[in-house]
Amino acid sequence: MPYIRDRVIKGSTRNNIDIILEAHDSYKYYLNRWRFLADSYNGGYEYFSGKYLEPYYYESRDDYEKRLRQLGLDNHMSSVADIYNSFLFRKPIRRNYGSLDADPGLVPFLKDADLDGRSFEAVMRDISAFAMVYGHVWCIIDKPDTQVMTRADELAQGIRPYVSIFTPENVLDWSFERLANGHYTLTYLKVLEEVVADKQYVREYTPTEINVYEIDAVDKNGDFVATYPNQLGRIPAVCVYGKRSNRRGIGLSPLGDIADIQKEIYEFNSEIEQIIRLTNHPSLVKTADTEASAGAGSIIQMPQSMDPGLKPYLLQPDGTNIEAVLEAIRTKVESIDRAASLGGIRSIESRRLSGIGLQTEFQMLNARLADFAMNLEHAEEQIWRLWALWQGTQWDGEVIYPRSFSIQDKVNDVQMYRMAKQSNIADTKINMIIDRKIFETIVEEDYDVYMAENNVEAEPIVHMPMQTADLLVSHMREMIDAGYSDEEIMATHPEIGALFGGQTQNGQ
Repeated sequence: MPYIRDRVIKGSTRNNIDIILEAHDSYKYYLNRWRFLADSYNGGYEYFSGKYLEPYYYESRDDYEKRLRQLGLDNHMSSVADIYNSFLFRKPIRRNYGSLDADPGLVPFLKDADLDGRSFEAVMRDISAFAMVYGHVWCIIDKPDTQVMTRADELAQGIRPYVSIFTPENVLDWSFERLANGHYTLTYLKVLEEVVADKQYVREYTPTEINVYEIDAVDKNGDFVATYPNQLGRIPAVCVYGKRSNRRGIGLSPLGDIADIQKEIYEFNSEIEQIIRLTNHPSLVKTADTEASAGAGSIIQMPQSMDPGLKPYLLQPDGTNIEAVLEAIRTKVESIDRAASLGGIRSIESRRLSGIGLQTEFQMLNARLADFAMNLEHAEEQIWRLWALWQGTQWDGEVIYPRSFSIQDKVNDVQMYRMAKQSNIADTKINMIIDRKIFETIVEEDYDVYMAENNVEAEPIVHMPMQTADLLVSHMREMIDAGYSDEEIMATHPEIGALFGGQTQNGQ
């Protein structure tokens, strides 16, 4: 692909801007979708400015703008993304930096990864959120191009690699090539950078050099600014996927369907607002020469010669349609919860799902979060490889994201373990197993691992399989879901006593 600077026409204005802003075909195809997803996540003024409310037929522009101003967004997309992120980063991420542990630039980078005061952990949370919203996000690991003589001068001036996040709207063009060994490598990248004093900057990355271009919004002109050698010999960028598609460099938004349903709810809320206004403020139908005033006790004056069939009357809906619209909204919210596998978490009322149903939903959510975690783990490994290359070394560390997120009904589980403890179990080994289960449920950490990390010797359990307690929990969950009390469970289900070393409720 020819460099932009080789195609910039001297003395041209608009033609240069078109050349500099040339974009990938997939960029043009997905741009409107990306903007919609971003506005759906941000909500507020961005969603208002997007004008995603469908206008009525023959509705004036002023009436449409008024409807927009009076309507608020019920932002489910942001809620789901925040819940996912809270689970992903609830448990600590295990990072072994290997030989980078001795690098003096590591600690400053972890504290301020983007040279804007945000820690590396905060940057990864943003990367995770953007990848969920758009389907993918680009991270560029760059280093200030400052001439220094020694490594000591570099450290003294705080020169080190940093991370920049570019959402898909700001990545105009990219290209991948397959190497002889079968690996794909990024060979071209063009990004829109910040606007400074009415000037937009575009940066072009190639394996050999980095070119900068400028677009002047005042003069309506574009031109080549500068070029720098690419010291790494490769493009220092990572594409972080939320969900992969069949196009390299393009991801599929895991929250896209939720954004579409959210837009439907937005339309329904507008309908409710219109029904209420029409019900409380009915329309008056009258002839042009009939004089009428508004407000309580208003007077209508009709000409004496008026046909009685033309007397003024009110058009007022009965408002019964509101319940139908509200029911449709509730159905849409349930669809969002089902699509996000968050019915048991986002619900604000008692769920109709059984314990098995909730457990299955939690397992589906856990699997989805595990997929996100694997994508982030892979991306972070690539980020650290590029960071190490900028420091003149190789990445030999390891990053491990959690694979299980302990998504469960803790209250219900602890209640079942408490019932087991109160059932006069004679076998001390079973009591020890239940104690461990209670600990792991509350602390969300493996009992043996916790004891080892805190230098506490855990009491061993022998001759008793862990499946015993799991079977006990399964039996009790079914009975609790059926509405049995503690006494009824132990009285009507003596088979549970068989799990307690042969002792039942009546001691047999």
